[in-house]
Amino acid sequence: MDLSKLRTGELIAAIGGLVLIVCLLFLNWYGVGISVQTPFGDSSVGADFGAWDGQGFLGTLANLVILAAGVAAVGLAVVTAGSRSVALPVAASTLTTTLGIGAVLMVIGRMLLQPGPNGIVDLKYGIFVALVGSVAVAYGGWQGMQEEGTTFSQAGPSARPAPPSATSPPAPAEPSPPPRTEPPPPATPGEPPPSAPPPGGPPAG
Repeated sequence: MDLSKLRTGELIAAIGGLVLIVCLLFLNWYGVGISVQTPFGDSSVGADFGAWDGQGFLGTLANLVILAAGVAAVGLAVVTAGSRSVALPVAASTLTTTLGIGAVLMVIGRMLLQPGPNGIVDLKYGIFVALVGSVAVAYGGWQGMQEEGTTFSQAGPSARPAPPSATSPPAPAEPSPPPRTEPPPPATPGEPPPSAPPPGGPPAG
């Protein structure tokens, strides 16, 4: 694995992917606070919970998209650093960009559609950090595609042109020598050459 192969976009995406994974697993996204009246006065009861706590089907589905974006971003860096093929990093950059955009939409959706009434549910710092991480994944994947000169329509196996061959061009062919002509055979003494006209003009009529 050669880390020097990583470019700026791939590094940004990898950092954003790590941030997303940490946010999903360890940080709190929501807080619930309720004011309760007691004989001794008003008191607040609250609790914080993370992205996976008490989520329904839609929340779990959104979390899976966000998690896939984080894993893809980290995988992009691993594939680029360890792959010998030029087609795999291009395909990974395209997949990372697509999942990163999806993660941005999912995090924004989780902000707008809170798991409970807005009056008792507050957004915690974890969801804002997750938004920053998802934007980094999307931007890093897109930047990686730009650094490769690739668009979404060119993300097939032949997207990145093959490097020029290191072999030298073939030497130009040398011109063939002209065909050799054999000299005519020597004439017999006393006889004119076969191709020479007879001496004198034609006999007078």
